[in-house]
Amino acid sequence: MIWIETQPGLGQMMEVVRRSPVVAIDTEADSLHSYFDKVCLVQISVPGNDFLVDPLAGLDLQALGDLLSDSLMTKVLHGADYDLRILQRDFGFRINNLIDTMVAAQLAGYDSVGLAALLRKHFNVEVDKSHQRADWAKRPLPPQMLKYAALDTHHLIELSEIMKGELVALGRWEWAMEEFGRMESIRFRDSEDDPDPWRKLKGLAKLNGRSLAVVARLHKWRDSVARELDRPPFKVLGNEAILEVAVALPRSPDELSKVKGVSSFHLSRWGRKILALVEEAIVIPEEALPAPNEPKAWLRDRSLERRIDKLRKVRDDVARELRVDPAILAPKHLLTAVASLERQEPEELEAIPSMRNWQRRVVGPRLLEALRN
Repeated sequence: MIWIETQPGLGQMMEVVRRSPVVAIDTEADSLHSYFDKVCLVQISVPGNDFLVDPLAGLDLQALGDLLSDSLMTKVLHGADYDLRILQRDFGFRINNLIDTMVAAQLAGYDSVGLAALLRKHFNVEVDKSHQRADWAKRPLPPQMLKYAALDTHHLIELSEIMKGELVALGRWEWAMEEFGRMESIRFRDSEDDPDPWRKLKGLAKLNGRSLAVVARLHKWRDSVARELDRPPFKVLGNEAILEVAVALPRSPDELSKVKGVSSFHLSRWGRKILALVEEAIVIPEEALPAPNEPKAWLRDRSLERRIDKLRKVRDDVARELRVDPAILAPKHLLTAVASLERQEPEELEAIPSMRNWQRRVVGPRLLEALRN
């Protein structure tokens, strides 16, 4: 492992990395420990070398960004979605010509597609998962965390070669290439663009308008506190606690203390504020309460719902034949789009933007046949 925290050190690393036609990449962030999460570590591996780059050292990383966008060099990641988003968010980097070994494992029909499971299967390597929730912003990082971070990329290039061989043998490498190409367009989206972020909480369907008003207020307050403290919102007040408070509508400290998820710490530090927000919601006029979460349109169309159920059964049959996860073969939103087709003709599948070409070939005809029968 080579720790990179100086500009000359980064330059020397780039000289080594540029000689390889393929590079493995991973990142570590501190999203579990701060509100304003950031990239705290970039792991880079090429055959024979593992580098750990410290973005917190104030380095100019543009040379690394140029390398990541180079379409002639292959980049290997595992579960790349989050890495792609935060690298683009924090540094403006975009990765071209990538391979995602997790997606490859999904398409190859693996039951367990996590990196730890794949390293165990193919390299007999055990990953110490105790560092998964570690604070990667602290410095210096202890040797155990450095070793854990380097292991994330150390075997990725060889793993990608194994995955490619299996997918080629199965006739599915073209599927994977299409998925990888789609991933290159992944971009970070700021949650602040959402006018009602509280509606993303799970479990709102059972709540009435009064309780939803409590959820909206607690969610907004929690976010402001988390920002001020630079802590993840769940460390201020958990989602479950917000829902429990919204259902219980406590009016006193004693009632609040009995709500699941509300600790003595919450009560002593923010109890009065939480009760005040509940009181605000209780006195809101009925006509001013938030509307219930809108059910998805297809749930109101029983005929469409029946067609989706029929397609799901066909999709699951094909998935069993191919030994792949049904969700990657045809996710729910794709089944809904197919079930909504007017004429059930092959050319209509071309108009579904989220449907991959390999999905059209592999499962498309069976789905259309099911709709016609």
